[in-house]
Amino acid sequence: MSEHTRRMQVTWTNAENCIAIEGCCHGELDNIYREIATRERQNGYKVDLLLICGDFQAIRNEADLEAMACPRKYLRLGTFNKYYSGETKVPIPTVFIGGNHEASNYMWELYHGGWVCPGIYFLGFGGVINFGGLRIGGMSGIYNHHHHQVGHYEVSPYNDNNKRSIYHVRQYDTYKMLQVKEPMDVFLSHDWPRGIEQYGDTQGLLRRKSWFLGEVQSNTLGSPAHEEILKAVKPEYWFAAHLHVRFQAFVEWKDQAKAQQEASQAQPTLQEHPAVQPSVIMNPDAIDIELSDEEDACIQSAPSTTMEAVKNPDEIQIELDDEDEEQESQSRGVNEKAEAQTTAVATVSNPEEIYIEMDDESEGETGAQTAPPQQGPMDAKPKPYPTSTTFLSLDKCLPNKKFLEIMEFPNINGPREFMYDEEWLAIVRTLDSFLSLTHKQNRLPQGARLHHELAVNREWVRNNITLKRGLAIPDNFQQTAPAHDPVRTMGPQQKTEALRPFLNPQTAEFCSMLQIPNKINPHGRRV
Repeated sequence: MSEHTRRMQVTWTNAENCIAIEGCCHGELDNIYREIATRERQNGYKVDLLLICGDFQAIRNEADLEAMACPRKYLRLGTFNKYYSGETKVPIPTVFIGGNHEASNYMWELYHGGWVCPGIYFLGFGGVINFGGLRIGGMSGIYNHHHHQVGHYEVSPYNDNNKRSIYHVRQYDTYKMLQVKEPMDVFLSHDWPRGIEQYGDTQGLLRRKSWFLGEVQSNTLGSPAHEEILKAVKPEYWFAAHLHVRFQAFVEWKDQAKAQQEASQAQPTLQEHPAVQPSVIMNPDAIDIELSDEEDACIQSAPSTTMEAVKNPDEIQIELDDEDEEQESQSRGVNEKAEAQTTAVATVSNPEEIYIEMDDESEGETGAQTAPPQQGPMDAKPKPYPTSTTFLSLDKCLPNKKFLEIMEFPNINGPREFMYDEEWLAIVRTLDSFLSLTHKQNRLPQGARLHHELAVNREWVRNNITLKRGLAIPDNFQQTAPAHDPVRTMGPQQKTEALRPFLNPQTAEFCSMLQIPNKINPHGRRV
């Protein structure tokens, strides 16, 4: 049995140090927390943290629905407003990143991250925090090459175009994440890193999602921005959603120690390059396909690092569910010949494979290899770098869908509290002056200049934040927009007023802590 299979087996050694991972939330917080509570009772463990991989839908009131890009028939309040108003308490500390169906006006208020309600923390458009010794990073949104290289120009209330462009990942936010050099335990995204399907059961994916074949062939399934981050950051675990399917992959990093040393001495560049297959050792059991020339030349990639794709002979057999109709209508451009090609692909059967059915209440949970404990900023002993990345994508929260998994992290040894990350604070402080609020994104610093500024700001953060106030994230949630009133429905004038930008006190406090100007709704309504 391979190391990877042992890592993902359904095994439990204690009743603590458990993390739940959810795919797309779609406003179903009540059902997600209820499912976790059921599994806790059945299995005798306690979940310490919930991670949600996008489409969270922090809808506070009817006006927020006007800021969410979504087919009108799917627009509904969901259950978040009860947690926002204080009517219901959050039972499990929760962290999430944004997807492509969000109340984007609220997400923008907390661009740098913050509490959307007591107990639920948004990582921002990109961010890194620590919890219980685990270092958790994430990026919100999905990739679209038309908007990747522009600034954050959208202002609420949004028109139909801006409702969609605002959740498109920007080069600026990607570049900030590429500066992370210290080991990462867990990374969250909504869409997948481009090419990750080649490191799992590609054939099984295409049997269930045949309309993905064209994107697999052209190497356009997933986000090239996330592919850059995967190669550069190399987290031990990467959790995602968006494609409404449970899919698992495993990437092994060759010569990790040497590669990390080289990465710490070099900074990523911003040069464009032709859209070609990444220089990786591909899955020996993957489909033999030719890349098309249709991929857009604007797509960026990180400097090549050597990845080894490991085809797991003991791989878990997964059942992949259908996309929602909006996703399917955009992706089903596959002819009969392509479908026949897909069904003809052979699959490798694993005599020791684990079958997990999400609709079975006695379903086992997924065990995990322990993530190394987070070292404090002043610790002399460095944290080891992961030598591989385990990727897991989950479905949306609906009956009979594989939307939730609970994993054991036995080496969580820190206090169960949210902490700022010293390296990330230094990166934010270094690059904040390049945050653009117009279409034009100015050239970002590189080379020796960037390296020097990062070092100077790391020292500043240590002296002015770590050693003075500490890295604990304050419990400083405040409501901005009014919470949903079940008795009085908002009228048109009230909706218009509620969609005007708010100055979020958390964002103002964060910027004050870093001594950077607050660019996020600085002239917005105050509470």
